[in-house]
Amino acid sequence: MERVSQLILRNAERLSQGNILLINPPRDSCFSQLAESGRQVCVFTQDFGDYKWLQNSGADASFGIFPAPDSQTKHIILIQARERERLLMMLHALATAMPAAAKLWLAGENRSGIKSSGKRLSVYFENIRKTDNARHCSLFEADKPRPAKPFKLSDYEKHWSVSTAAGNIDIVSLPGTFAHGNLDKGSELLLDALGELAPSGRVLDFACGSGVIGLSLLCLNPEIELTMLDTSALAIESTRRSLHRNDRQATVVASDGLSELNGKYDWIISNPPFHRGIENELGIARNFFGDAGQFLQKTGKLLLVCNHHLPYPAWLKAYFSKVEIVKASRGFKVIMASGIRR
Repeated sequence: MERVSQLILRNAERLSQGNILLINPPRDSCFSQLAESGRQVCVFTQDFGDYKWLQNSGADASFGIFPAPDSQTKHIILIQARERERLLMMLHALATAMPAAAKLWLAGENRSGIKSSGKRLSVYFENIRKTDNARHCSLFEADKPRPAKPFKLSDYEKHWSVSTAAGNIDIVSLPGTFAHGNLDKGSELLLDALGELAPSGRVLDFACGSGVIGLSLLCLNPEIELTMLDTSALAIESTRRSLHRNDRQATVVASDGLSELNGKYDWIISNPPFHRGIENELGIARNFFGDAGQFLQKTGKLLLVCNHHLPYPAWLKAYFSKVEIVKASRGFKVIMASGIRR
């Protein structure tokens, strides 16, 4: 049981009877324990992997960009997002959509920035109370939403331009998307390598984020058959908006790892994540390496960028006969793997 869930459950007696909407919870039994007193608990998450786990665990779960609280919702419990802009976006969306009599709980670990969240809640709510502080976590309660301008997702977009070997592309990203609003150094190095390697055929952009890698591939070679994949609903929407802005087409898939894919690819290209929420989670990349061979043609290649300190080359050698560093900078390296070990 995660610490933030323990904090919520130790305050559960304060939840009146009525429907509860639990947003972005960790993968544990908090939802089922909240329901033990006869409460109706609906779970919403912006992470596809969490959605599948919660659904398989028996939760009434849904996945998407934002939840839509119904008129019967009495309590909304939001788990603190570690990204400040994402939290403000969520608070704005909820304050303008929740029933007038509902209460909002905001819970999170101290390292997620929860201690300063009272100020952020005060932007959208009149009444804010810090109701508990334990297990390195804090819990706030808020009600009476302040008058606010209508919520529009487009108000939270960031736009920027990226130069590729074949021209410029325009990128759109939403809060909660990796490297929101800028091109990170790792992806910049990977884009340099793409200009030299010129991937073709059927290509997968794994952990596509705002779509910068996939759009660069389409700019370099419009004839590729491109699939763009991510577990984040906000990243999926960012990618769709980036594709639309550049008048490009690709298949966009929400997936936990490679679980929702079919067929084989000539190239799998990625700046793979190594965080789950506020936790380091290198197992995401290791599972990805182990599964990638099932989705590559016999002559297919896996191309990725990572921080120098990560042990990815050694891990890749367990699954590929040829692993080479094709480009490097001060902090990052681009690795190409081929020769699948069946």
